[in-house]
Amino acid sequence: MTILGIFLNNEIRTGGHIRCLELMEGLARRGNRVSVLLNADLAYEPKRFAAIRIQAPYRRKQLPPASFVFRKAVEEWLRTNALPEKPDLLVVFSETHFKAAVSVKKRLGIPIVFGIQSNAVRESITSLRENTLRPRAFVRAVYEYFHYVAYERRIARNCDAIVLQSASDRDDFLSRVPGARDKLHIIGGNIGEPRCTDGTRGINMAGSLRKVLFMGTLGERKGLRYLMEAIAILHREGHAELELHVAGPGSDEQKRRFEHHAMAGGFARAVRFYGRVPSTFPLMAECDLMVAPSLFDSYPDVILLALHAGIPVIGSRVGGIPEMLADDELLFPVRDSSAIASILRRCLEEHGHYARLRSLCEARRTHFSFDWPETWERLAKEMIER
Repeated sequence: MTILGIFLNNEIRTGGHIRCLELMEGLARRGNRVSVLLNADLAYEPKRFAAIRIQAPYRRKQLPPASFVFRKAVEEWLRTNALPEKPDLLVVFSETHFKAAVSVKKRLGIPIVFGIQSNAVRESITSLRENTLRPRAFVRAVYEYFHYVAYERRIARNCDAIVLQSASDRDDFLSRVPGARDKLHIIGGNIGEPRCTDGTRGINMAGSLRKVLFMGTLGERKGLRYLMEAIAILHREGHAELELHVAGPGSDEQKRRFEHHAMAGGFARAVRFYGRVPSTFPLMAECDLMVAPSLFDSYPDVILLALHAGIPVIGSRVGGIPEMLADDELLFPVRDSSAIASILRRCLEEHGHYARLRSLCEARRTHFSFDWPETWERLAKEMIER
């Protein structure tokens, strides 16, 4: 097959960005002829696919929106350049590339396979709940809710196949766009190369709990404050040995807020903030258990990485997390600090319980051992053969 992709971000900032480029590399590795429209400012050199560099200068979260810049850049490139051969289809991720993808479809007459990495409507609902006392943030969340509801309808109208990561996201999408049922497909993430190698498999060898790990942004959606409240509960009970290690990007204001929270909870000396880390694995090897207390998450990559590294992981019963972890003993209700504290307490006081959680996570790891690009390739072939 001949496949065209679009990735016009000027940095690789999120797990979704990484997965998009991994998919293009993986499809090329399987023998497909893959070309990707890449931002000329992106510091990334593909190993297997052909890069077509395009000038698309923009600044994140500033006007004009990146989606408008990307569409204009692609349309100008198509007017003055020609691809070596007509692609069989276009594979694209994220809202910022949607308008550009529609322009390519109109110009070349090829189908769009669109990957949705995050449920933006559900995220905006979460933000509404968390910001009822913050007027500006609340109004912003209201705008985003209606914006993304309309965006889903445009995706359903213009794309030929829509790939979501979980049954939870599929059912949520269908509740708002029931007519899209025949276009929806589920392809969850996998544990595989290039990020998950034999060298990082099972690197965590912990036998008991002392260091708790959180990996994610410091924004409200990842639920860090509920984990910090759980740590405070346990410290008040006398578990002063328990540490919290926090890795992930956030503003200075967010960090200060959480530092104040730790100080007020009496465990400031037991918390360490790392900021954005170049690799997740050193901390996953060092710590004893990872907690994903998300208020919403479609299919967090960090859980896959934790299962690969061998660090036990527990998560909130929301979004795609229950499908990833599957066992009730690895899950807790969303926004429930007491429930998080209860699991951690059992791990601290019952050695056998920590070992059981470790065993449950090891059993889940094999579920994600499959060729992710090959699954996408099968869908692409189905689209072409229709």
